[in-house]
This record gives sequence, structure tokens and C-alpha cells, in this order.
Amino acid sequence: MIGVFLGWGLGAAGMRAAIASRNEVLLKSSLLQAEQTAAGSANPDQVFKIEIFQGQFLDTWSSVIFGVFMAVGLFFFAIIRAYYKSLIFMSVFGTVAIDIFCTIGPLFPFGQYNLLNSLLIPVSTYTGIAVVVTILVFPRTANHAFLETATLLLSQIKLLLDAQEDLLTSAPGSITPGSPKYLQLRATRVSMFTIHRGLTMLGKFINAEFSWGRWSGDDARKLEEPLFHVMFRMNGLMGFVRSVGRNVPYPTAKDQKSVEEIAQDAGTTNTFLVQQMYRCNEAKERQHSLRLVDLLPRLREATFELRSAASHALTAVSGTINFVNATRWSWRSTADAFTEQERSLDSAAERLRNALAEFKAKERLRLLEPFEPHIGSPTAPLRSLYLCYVFSASTIVVSEAILAVVETVQEITSKRTKNRLWAPKGLRQLAHALFVEKSTEGDLHAYGESPEVEEIVPEPEEDYDQKYRRDPDSRPPTNALQKIMSGLHAIYQWTKTPEAVFVFRYVFVSIALWVPAVVRRTAHFYYVEKGVWALIMAQTTLTVYAGDQLFNYFARLTSTFIGLVLGLVVWYIGNAQSHGNAYGTAASVAVFLVPIMFIRLFAPQEYLQSSILFASTVVLIVGYSWVDGHLPVISNVGIGWPVAWRRWTLVMIGSAASFVVMILPPKSARKAVRLGCAKTVTSLSHMYALIMSTWIRDAVPSKELKSGLPPWANSFRKNLTAVALQLNDLKETARLARWEGSVRGHWPYEEYNKLVDVQQEMVTVFSQLASALYELDDDWRSDFLHHTEIVNPNFISDLLSVFSLVGQSLRTGEPMHAVLPQSLLDRLLYHDAMAGITPVTTTGIDHARELRSLNYLFYATGVICVLQITELLDELHSITRNLCGEVPFRGFEQWKDVHQRAHVPTAPSTGSGFGVL
Repeated sequence: MIGVFLGWGLGAAGMRAAIASRNEVLLKSSLLQAEQTAAGSANPDQVFKIEIFQGQFLDTWSSVIFGVFMAVGLFFFAIIRAYYKSLIFMSVFGTVAIDIFCTIGPLFPFGQYNLLNSLLIPVSTYTGIAVVVTILVFPRTANHAFLETATLLLSQIKLLLDAQEDLLTSAPGSITPGSPKYLQLRATRVSMFTIHRGLTMLGKFINAEFSWGRWSGDDARKLEEPLFHVMFRMNGLMGFVRSVGRNVPYPTAKDQKSVEEIAQDAGTTNTFLVQQMYRCNEAKERQHSLRLVDLLPRLREATFELRSAASHALTAVSGTINFVNATRWSWRSTADAFTEQERSLDSAAERLRNALAEFKAKERLRLLEPFEPHIGSPTAPLRSLYLCYVFSASTIVVSEAILAVVETVQEITSKRTKNRLWAPKGLRQLAHALFVEKSTEGDLHAYGESPEVEEIVPEPEEDYDQKYRRDPDSRPPTNALQKIMSGLHAIYQWTKTPEAVFVFRYVFVSIALWVPAVVRRTAHFYYVEKGVWALIMAQTTLTVYAGDQLFNYFARLTSTFIGLVLGLVVWYIGNAQSHGNAYGTAASVAVFLVPIMFIRLFAPQEYLQSSILFASTVVLIVGYSWVDGHLPVISNVGIGWPVAWRRWTLVMIGSAASFVVMILPPKSARKAVRLGCAKTVTSLSHMYALIMSTWIRDAVPSKELKSGLPPWANSFRKNLTAVALQLNDLKETARLARWEGSVRGHWPYEEYNKLVDVQQEMVTVFSQLASALYELDDDWRSDFLHHTEIVNPNFISDLLSVFSLVGQSLRTGEPMHAVLPQSLLDRLLYHDAMAGITPVTTTGIDHARELRSLNYLFYATGVICVLQITELLDELHSITRNLCGEVPFRGFEQWKDVHQRAHVPTAPSTGSGFGVL
């Protein structure tokens, strides 16, 4: 409705200005001529109407004014469509309204401000019916939908948690990145993010309505934060899934498959030093039965009760929310059932607290029993222990987050014991939800369009307002003239963006298809043949990127064709060769309306607009056939088949027009995928910098600590989630980009898909690293800084350098140099060996004692996570080299291998790097 009103207002303003600009002499002459023509006819009013729609009163200046207002209005609606995806339907209806006003309005010699009655009356009628039906027929509020979505999210979390049992009973290597179980777990994780996105959207509208129930909108929204914590920490369990899938034994020299082939399968290139280290660790683990496959049964038994208690708690929370949602309108007393739900929730919470305390105090120590004889040895094979610690730490933080959800629900249920009416709090939140959130909100691909990926930079709290990016060609403006020119330069830079090009195309193709409506020779033909259909189709099929648009052509032309066929079937079954029978039409429409509405409601999200176009095409065929068979109208397009072929022709004309502007110049979705990957890689480098700066920071004095999460945790969690959502959108964009064909050559979709997959795995590891660092005691972490190889400043520099170079190569398309470190683990070992030359002596640290502490469990998790990030970055580097090319350095690899064989470190440093790796 808002879109129609905006289009109506702009069109009415344009009509008022156009009438004022008319040539009075020409207008009087045209009116006099029309009066003389109609004087001798039997129906002068009808003759006058015919002359209006034949373009007898068209005026050049008036048409120009209409064109200007139309261009301004379409520019505005195109901006909304490009940047505010949640308002796309408002943009579409506003565009249709201004199209109708500006194509028919210039034909009239006087003000005709009710031109949109044919659109406003149906829209208003639908809105009224929708309001009545929503209130009286199976009412379903946003509050109800929010709690239902929260229950669905809890079920997905429980599904992922219960799947860990299968993981622990599987042999290492059986759940590889391409196995069905692994893909199913990844699909569940993606489903969690998708459901949470819908939950967030519902939360923004929950206080803008009346609702009846126990919980208010604010009560329901209290679940958002703890559920997000659970989802964020649950995401970390996927890191252990990857470790189990990749923790396969390294071959000995007698094995047929070489280490180089193993490394190539993993997407990395391991050097001689890394190969020797892996062989050494593998031999020790085999010798002492300390492989991961040997420890998985013990890990399963140690964590079983905690995982069972967490799963039971999720079931209790879900049951309580379901009870609150299902008993809104119950007229019988539900006090006893509600008390039983509270008792079940309290029991689940108590069981989870006890299991959590028991695991922290005793059960986790069972993992150390096989390593007791080796504790204290500087070369102890601790890799499998560290991996078990990763799973244990993830289970702890997930259980703590689930316990927070249980406590939140307990707090709400203790206060809300009866159903009551909750009034809306205000519309400010609704306006914020609609206009503040941009293209990263909502299911963007439901509209067949791809979002723009933005680089995410989490800024430390003390430098929040600092801008890190500088203009290399000029310094910030200092006077009024420089500020004006800087603003003009920013506008110029915006005109080169894909969104700006889309806006200009949108306006251009609209004006081009509008011009025949205001030319005297073609105006009557344009009106009678419904030329506005072609105009609207050109606007709706136009998208930002070529791949999206080609997909839209396939989806919308197919839906239009099927809609035309079904529309003809509906019409001719109910009316045969007649001009329309009321009873036959009603019966036929009633029968076919069921499958039409089913398709409209349950079609996949990416086919949302196609399902709408399919349904509207059926209605157009039946509706225009009935009108033209019963009412005398000037623009009679026929009955049945004539309506169908005209509709198809106009749809093809509009699609052809949008295709022409699409290729002049084309904006490739393939390039958008590459640039999007470059931005997400850069964003991940910022995540790494933030988390490592937190790790190396000195312990914060207790008097400076604030309640709640530390500042870095909020920023890190928010931005990492934004990156995860961008990567989900990039996968869909890459899928749509395949529609562009292989005109210049094969597009390496598999490599780009793998590039996104690796980054998604990196997001998983980052979330696990953040959870471990949050749980780690600051004093303990500070004491171990000089015994932690992964925080070596030289190693951190190497990682950030590779992050930067990978992102730059993807952004510019330039090849990477062959001398760059292709195995960052090799760099870690080198820096560790160099640090061991002059070891730092730190008193007061007993490694054997600290290995049994709870802090060490989270410390080990952090170390493993950084090593996994290192491995994933090597994969990103390898994929980028394959995509962008590599500048060779002849003889370098051979010399590097010879040099490493001649300078193998004789002993590790005082840290635990060799034992872990």
C-alpha cells in the first residue's frame, strides 16, 4: 500500500505540473475540434473518450513533465530495490503505480487523479480482507511465529548436537569433507543460520501488533541473545568434525601413496620439515596407542552424560515454548500442565548443571589417563589429546550456552503464568526494521537477485571511530570547496558501482518503453494492446548482475508460459466458446485455485516472484476474458486465446528490452563472486587480527572488567556472523552465475565453490577459537604467552601477509608469486626453531601440573584452532593460485627442499609445538 501511495503521489504531482505546462492555445484548439467531431454523433461522450485514447490531446511539454517525474520516481524506487531488499514489493508496486499514471495521464487534457482506482480498489480490498481473515480466521501473530521459529531453531541445534554421537563412533577418515554425513552436518549448520535470520526478522515486528498469550514481545525477544550464543558456539563443533575427517595416518616410506599426494589431496603443499614432523608424531602415536581412533571411545564415554543432559535441556526448553504457544486460546485450566512444564524445565536445568560440574571436575581427566606416562616429556605426542580437548571445550561452552537459554526461559515462565492481551509498543521499531537494514537482511535470493558483499572491519573499542582506509590520492578535505569536490567525487565513484548501473538501466529502459505511449501515432496502439505490460515486465526482469537476470528469464518465462496454459484451461473448461458464464467460471476457478495457491505458498524461496507471476498470469487470462466479454471497453484485447498470445508477446518484448540494456555493458555475477570472495577473505583477516590481538594482550585488572561479555566478544561475534551470512549468499550467487554460460571459456565454478566452502570452515574454527579464548583465564593466558608458538609475532605477520596477498590477488586478478610460503606450518616450525636458540625462562610454570587444569583444555583448543586456520589459509592460497595464476621462480622449490634437509632442527623449543602438531 505504501508503494502504491508513493507512486500515486508522484504521478499526481507530475500530472499537476504537466497540466500547468500545457499550451493553452493548442489545448483550446484540440478541444474545439473534438467538440465539432462529437457534435453529430449519437454518443458524444463515447466519441470524446475515443479521441482521448487516440492521443488527440497529447502535448509535448506536458509529456516531458510526465517523463521527468516518471524518471525521478523510478530512480527512487530503483534505489530502494537495489539497497533495501526487504522493501522490494513496495518498490514493485510503486513502480507499477507510477507506470500506469505516467502512461495514461498524458492522454487527458485535464486532471484525472483517480487513474489508479483500478489498482487501488483491488489492493485496498485485498488489504481489508487480509486484515479480517488474519484476525478472525486462524489468527497467527508475529509473537506466535517467533516462538514457533525458535522451536524450529532448537530442533536444528539438537539435531546437530545428537549427531556428535555418530561422529564419535565413526572411524577417523570416514567423515571426510565430501562424505554424505559431513554434507548433512553442513546443511544443518546452514539451516541454523537461515532460521536464525528469519527469527531476527520476526523479532523486529513482534512489538508492532496486538497479541494474546503468556509472553509479550519483549519476553520472546529475550530468547534471541542466548539462542544466538548457542548457535554461535554450536558452530564450533564443526571444527572437530573436520579434524576427525582429516586425521588420517600419514604413510611411511614403504607406502605406495606418497606424502606429496596426500598433501595435494588436502589442497596444501607440505615441505620436507613438515613431512618429517608428521611421520615422527605418527610413529609415536602408533607405538603408544595414542592415535585419535584409540581415544574416541574414551572421549565418547567422558562426554556422554554432558551431551545427554544438554540434549535433554533442549527438549525441555522446546517443550515449554511449544506449550506457551499452543495454549494461547485454551479455555480449560492449564495450571497443572504449566506446573508440570516448569518442573520438567527445572529438572533439566539441574541435571545439566550437575553434568557440567562433574565433567569439569572429573570426567575430562579421563582423557589424560593414556598420556600419564608421557606427561613432562618435551616430545610427548599430544596431538590426539589436543583434538579431544577441542571437542571437550566445545561441549562445555555449548552446554553453558544451553544452560543460559534454560535459565532465561525459567525466568520468563516464573513471571508469566496467565494469558493476557499485549498491546503494540510503537511503530518506531517497525520503521527501523524496514528502512535501516540493507541488503544483508532477509532471504535475498527469494527475489532472484544477488547481494553486494561488503568488507567487514571489526574495530577495537578504543579505536571505534577511527577510519583505517585512506585515499592514496588525496588527504581528507579541510575547507568548504574541498568538501564539496570530495562529495562530487564520491557521487562519481558511486556511478561506477553495479547498483548505480542497475539504477540507470532501470530508468533508461523504462523511459524507452514509455515513449510510444506519448507519441500521437502510437499512443492508441500502446493503450489498446496493453503496452504497459511490456514496460512492467522489463522492469521486473532487470537485475543487478547478468547471471541473476538470465536465471530470472528462465524462471519467469517458464512460469508465464505455464500460467498462460493453465489460464486458458481454466477459461475454456468453465466457458467453452461462450463470452463467459458466471457459474462455469466460478466452478472452474474454484477447482484450479487450490493448486495455484499451493504453488504460491510452498514454492521454494528462489522461485517466489516466479510463483507470483504464474498465479497473476492465470488471473489475468480469466479476468480480461470476462471483462472483454461483458463490458464495452476501448482496450478490448479479446477473450481466451487472444489475451494469452498478447500477454506472451508483451512479456517477450519486455524481456528483450531488459536483455538489451543488460549487455550494454554487462555486469557479470562471476566477477561479483570473485570480488565477494576477496572481501570475505579480507574480513576474515580482520577477524584473525582481532582475536590474536586479544590473545597477546596483557591480563586486564579486575577493577577494569565490566559486567557481561568483554567488548571484543560482542564485536567479534556480530561481525563473524555477518561474514557467515555473506558466504551463504556467495554460494547462491555462484550458483546463479553459472547461468551466464561459457562464452569466453569455462568458468571454474568448482574452484569458487570450494573457495567459499573453505572460508565457511574457517568461520567455524574462528567461532570455536573465540569461545575458547573467552573461557580462558586472562592471568593464565598471559603467563603462557612465551610458551605458545602460535603467537610468535613473526608467525602472525606471515599469516596476515598471506591473508592480504590472497585477498589482493582475488580482488585484482593478479597472479601470486611462487616464493610465497605455501605451507604456513613450515613457517611456524621455522620461527619455533629460531625462538629456541635463545629460550625465554619463565619461572612458576609447571607444564605437567597445568596440563591437568581446566584452563589448559581451553588453551589447547585455541592452539588447535589457530593451526586449523593455518591449514585452511594454505588451502585458500592454493585455490587462489589455481584461479589467478602463479609467477614461477625456477629452481626455488628444489633449493628449498635441499636447504631444509641440510638444516633440520635438532630439537624443538621449550614449547609444545612438536607434540601438538
